[in-house]
Amino acid sequence: MSELRTSRRSLLKGTGALALVGLPATAAAAQPADPLCTLVTAYRAECAALNATEGDIPDATPLPIWDALNEGRIPAAASNAGAMAALRLAVEMCEDFAGADAIPNLMQAALAFLEGGEA
Repeated sequence: MSELRTSRRSLLKGTGALALVGLPATAAAAQPADPLCTLVTAYRAECAALNATEGDIPDATPLPIWDALNEGRIPAAASNAGAMAALRLAVEMCEDFAGADAIPNLMQAALAFLEGGEA
């Protein structure tokens, strides 16, 4: 399997996000992008970039996706895959970031889809 390379910009547009969550390219083209899948994928890309940084990460390093997850309402999942991605990330964050606002925000966005409403 070839390595998937995509820019952060294309992740935010959603095309790369669907491919990264395991949908075949034809399914990704046939379905609209799930904004929550896009956000979770972008968060993971942001973490990977930070982890690839050698030495200490400066305190002033911008973390736009982390900030978006923590600063309030995030988009509701538009698919089961989006809801599951959000819940998985919330569980992971519980282990590393106790008390982060991102955790209930992700759970609320997943629950909105599961209940058929909006976040």
